[in-house]
Formats: sequence, C-alpha cells, structure tokens
Amino acid sequence: MKMREREMTRPPQPVPTQETQPFWDAARDGRVVLWHCNACGRTAGPLSPRCPDCLSGSLSALTYEGRVLLKGRTVLTVPAYEGQSVPAPVAECVIEDEPRVTLIAADPDDLTRDLAPGTPVTLGFAANGDGVPLATITGGGPS
Repeated sequence: MKMREREMTRPPQPVPTQETQPFWDAARDGRVVLWHCNACGRTAGPLSPRCPDCLSGSLSALTYEGRVLLKGRTVLTVPAYEGQSVPAPVAECVIEDEPRVTLIAADPDDLTRDLAPGTPVTLGFAANGDGVPLATITGGGPS
C-alpha cells in the first residue's frame, strides 16, 4: 500500500509539541495528564501553554485518574476521514473536579448510549496503530 493511501485511511494525527508532549507520553501509558497551575491551582487542558485564569506559564503535569462526567454525545454517520467505520459514537466529557476542561473521546462500544449528561464515565486511551493513542470511553455509568 502506498504511503498516501495509508494516510487517507487512518485518523488525522496530532503533532505533539513541547507543551503537549507530556499528555501524549502519558496517553501511550494509558494515563491522562493535564496541567496544574502552580500560581493559582487551576487545572488546565493539555493544549494550554498558559493558565487560562491567571496566565501564568508555571504549569506542572498532573496525572488524572480518568473519571470524567459525560457532557454530551453524538454519533458520526458520515466518515470524518476516508476509511473510518460509521456509525461512530463520540463523547464530550468534562473533568469532574474542573468542568471547564473538556475532552473529546471515541466511544467505540457505545457505552454512553443510554447515559444522561452528568453521568460519570471512565476515560482511557486505545492504541491507534503507529500514531498517537486515541482518547476512548472505557467504562460507563456509576461504579
């Protein structure tokens, strides 16, 4: 298979940067790492180069246990990229202790189908071939 054909049949791949590398390294180990602001204590998303509240650049990596709250869900019925299987459930989640941090995850087992917004779910990562791991819902509903 030619390289161009292969690229067309797999999800678009993010390019890790200095700021996001800890997130992707942890994802490869199945962990969720977010930023903790050393100045004001806010938890920030993995793509934040600065604290969104106080604008401090003093951030440290914080390992998060993976419990998030379901904010919403949708089902893709048209492939987002060539070769994607549809239907493809996708969940929008917020960090339980910091609802301003939103993460998007695939839900390949459709675990969120019958869950109401605000229900706790578990976020993990699934291997994605030779690319970065894919954020995935790994457990649904109350534990």
